[in-house]
Amino acid sequence: MEASGANPDQEADLESMEQVRRGEAAGAARLFQRYAAPLLRFTGGILGDPAEAEEITQDVFLKVIGRADQYDGRAPVASWLFAIATNACRDRLRRSVRRPSIPLEAVTEVREPGLPADERLAHRQRRDAVRRALSELSLEQREALVLARYHGMPYAKIARVLDISEGAVKTRIFRAMETLKAHFSEGDSSWNAARL
Repeated sequence: MEASGANPDQEADLESMEQVRRGEAAGAARLFQRYAAPLLRFTGGILGDPAEAEEITQDVFLKVIGRADQYDGRAPVASWLFAIATNACRDRLRRSVRRPSIPLEAVTEVREPGLPADERLAHRQRRDAVRRALSELSLEQREALVLARYHGMPYAKIARVLDISEGAVKTRIFRAMETLKAHFSEGDSSWNAARL
């Protein structure tokens, strides 16, 4: 594992991974502190169940501890963690018989205290409609869209996390957006992709 040319966060992550390899709990604790919340939001967005998301997120860190020697440093630690989480979510969904849905808590709600009650209600209804529409996307489209829109990941990083080409990421996000546009054009002409 080499840190040359890495940004300070990546260098800290690489040092944490080295500590995990040496069996030092401090390295795992730092990685958990830095990545537990983003991974929990991601797994929650994919699985639609907060309890399952928490379980998968914990499993990710157990796998990191158990498989630290498998990390080769070619990709950022964050990409490796999200790839482990993605695979764990896929495995969980394959074993699940129910259709995954996006819980209301999965997408951060923006508080707008200055708005009148009717406008807050309209915003909440719009957010709920978007969440329901997201739950209807394919798993592949939802993964890519959640990573891009809710986690702000660039397409190249999403490609590494999902182990697909950058072109495939663009295609999945494009198709997801087209599906969402079609969904909302049927009943809500005020929908705008920027609101995702």
